[in-house]
Amino acid sequence: MNYRNSIIAVIAILLSLATASVSAFTIDRQLDGYWVEKDLDTRRGWGLQYIPVGPEQGVIFMAGFVYDDMGEAFWVSGSANVVPGQFEVAIPLITVKGGVFGPGAGSPVNDNANWGTMNIEFMDCNNAEFTWTNTPFGNGDNPFEPILKVTKGNTNDKCVYQKPFTACPAFSTAAATPRTCVLTGTYTQDITLTNNTIWVLSGGVFIGNKDATNNSNVLTIEAGTRVVGSGGIDLLVISRGSKIIAEGQPHAPIVFSGPIAISEGATAGDWGGLVINGFAPINTCTTPPCTAIGEGNSGIFGGDDPFDSSGVLRYVRVQFAGIKFTDEDELNGIALQGVGNGTVIDYVQVHRNADDGIEFFGGTVNARHLILTEIQDDSIDWTMGYSGNIQFAIVKQIQDETVETDRGMEMDNLEQNNDATPRAQPRVANLTLIGKASKLGMNPRRGTGGNFTNMIVTNFATCLNIDSAATFTAAGTPQALTGVLTFENTIFNCATNFAVDASDPWTTASFIAAQAGNETVNPNLTGVYPPAGASYLKGKDMDPEVFGEFFDKVDWSGAIRSADSAWHYNWSIFVD
Repeated sequence: MNYRNSIIAVIAILLSLATASVSAFTIDRQLDGYWVEKDLDTRRGWGLQYIPVGPEQGVIFMAGFVYDDMGEAFWVSGSANVVPGQFEVAIPLITVKGGVFGPGAGSPVNDNANWGTMNIEFMDCNNAEFTWTNTPFGNGDNPFEPILKVTKGNTNDKCVYQKPFTACPAFSTAAATPRTCVLTGTYTQDITLTNNTIWVLSGGVFIGNKDATNNSNVLTIEAGTRVVGSGGIDLLVISRGSKIIAEGQPHAPIVFSGPIAISEGATAGDWGGLVINGFAPINTCTTPPCTAIGEGNSGIFGGDDPFDSSGVLRYVRVQFAGIKFTDEDELNGIALQGVGNGTVIDYVQVHRNADDGIEFFGGTVNARHLILTEIQDDSIDWTMGYSGNIQFAIVKQIQDETVETDRGMEMDNLEQNNDATPRAQPRVANLTLIGKASKLGMNPRRGTGGNFTNMIVTNFATCLNIDSAATFTAAGTPQALTGVLTFENTIFNCATNFAVDASDPWTTASFIAAQAGNETVNPNLTGVYPPAGASYLKGKDMDPEVFGEFFDKVDWSGAIRSADSAWHYNWSIFVD
């Protein structure tokens, strides 16, 4: 056959799109579609489909339907593995002939397993450079443009990769790796991290001066951007007064990670983490406004503005972070230090962190749709008088007993003064905590308050252990609750549901039994999903006097009502 002179490429690929996690300018399902050459006289074109095969792992599949000079049809197709941050791929191509479309008989056969290689470098959603080598019609560079059409899923008009990479901006340094820009030191101007490059944190990167009171600059991060640590004590700190605007999308989250891909052995502690400092109240002094210095030398935080805004985290994933310097100096996946309730935290996951997943150091910040998976210390932690609201959160501990982890939730008022004011008393609703069989689920202690409702706590050694005299005193008694510490509409299902300590003034079991809607039954979860028709999926009305305007007034227990209505699809990993 003579392929050189007359090749007609008619795309013949049915795109059946699957769910995929998206990160950075990555070869992913946003690039699915039909691509044809600008000069149609050359009559070549291809269909591309991204097929997810695991967390942050995929296969790009390519196919073309080709005729030779004699009009005989044959297939050209191939596939290659791709990982996050990859924008260029070489796909070995084979030819296939025979077979028919539709319900007719006949199967295609492999005609040439080494027909050639297609190299594709994607510039943006609409532009790519195709180079093929070792084919019967020779080598050549072929600029293609896509026909933007897919059969279902996220259509290409939602593709976030709209700007081709040209060069690293002046505030960064170009790395040796293509399309990679390095951030280091302190930034006092507004900067934007675009999704057409990989951004590398080298050491501590501060947005605003860490000890200043007059910061006002903004870090904006585009949807689909990937920010990675370089493998040392790398952290991103948003200083008081500065803001982070990290607005991801369900199909294009913003991902903070280490330098190693999941498929190549990423692990907890590959980099430092994300720290946000604000001006909201903390309770570390007797004469407010109080301030403190963040762990990991992350700067000053605290103040007197409960409505302070540090920006937005939405559809953001922080993974493989965390560094433990000492027992009292650690980097969490996300540290929210004196952050005010003008800040938006929504659809945020922390995965496989070496210390706590997310920790609230005082402040008033609210959070929705949190996911904490495989955290190696406490999944959710608070201290220093935290008083925000949390609704819809999943905690799923790693089941491997050889991998360290700690509590599902560790909750303090203040270690140095258990009765410090303002006392920690967040409102918390619709959490699902799935534990390791050797660990503790919830541990209110050191004088904390908190109002909890519509929760599921399961699979821990012990579901609930209330500690410290100040915690018991603040809560009152089972017969005379103060309202400072309460549990309602909550399902407990652990080897031991409630810890028993002879020194406690009353039993946790009697405290829970005195409050409405609590049950000690098996929720029968399949992964994170409740069974259809479970009794706790209706009739669990929240107290509107306690759980105010922030809360969706749902009447079911747990973070997710059903697989059909789950809110974690596409942007999260290791959840189901």
